[in-house]
Amino acid sequence: MSRVQAHAIIVTVLLVAFTVVSRLGAPGTGSDSSVDMENWVPLQLGEWKGEQFDPPAEWKDQLPAARFLLRIYSNAGTVVELLMIESQDPGSFHSPMFCLPGAGWTPKEAGTEKLENGEVTKAEFIQDFSHLVVRYWYLAGDRLTPGLWWHKWNMLSNKLGGVSGPNFSFRVTVRQPGGRKPEEAANEFADEVLKALRQKLESGEVDLIRH
Repeated sequence: MSRVQAHAIIVTVLLVAFTVVSRLGAPGTGSDSSVDMENWVPLQLGEWKGEQFDPPAEWKDQLPAARFLLRIYSNAGTVVELLMIESQDPGSFHSPMFCLPGAGWTPKEAGTEKLENGEVTKAEFIQDFSHLVVRYWYLAGDRLTPGLWWHKWNMLSNKLGGVSGPNFSFRVTVRQPGGRKPEEAANEFADEVLKALRQKLESGEVDLIRH
């Protein structure tokens, strides 16, 4: 048996196990309204000032088991978008490498980036003459990870240990570089968000959702 076949079998087994476990005790909505999304990331992040917006109504139609938090942050002419998704349903979490091509964006580059406060997945997309720089990562309970499948594994592991959340995805998108390199702006802001998350996790303020 090749390593690829072995890997495929392991992934399949994990997905089946996760599906079974998540169906046993998953709440009706798939999200937990007791999770205060707004308090996880401050509106003021270092030199970045944020403003909150209502997410498009169609997002809820597409991911009915999820809750969304959408903010725009600015700093000296640089503008970034922060999208947070919360859910106890693993099906609510996707990679931008899957979502954005569906909106007409072509992936240009992907990989991981180690920042001072954590690791993220980096990606770039193009559409006609537009260029999009993205950073994204996930949180399951108190476990941060840059990758979607590790996030789903962490959700499964937590579930088996009696913890069903909180579960988040975080996506940073540079909307206006403001004369800076978009990659640098994305990394700087993502690191500020990670710093705030780590401070919250280490403060003891986070109550894990147990079932």
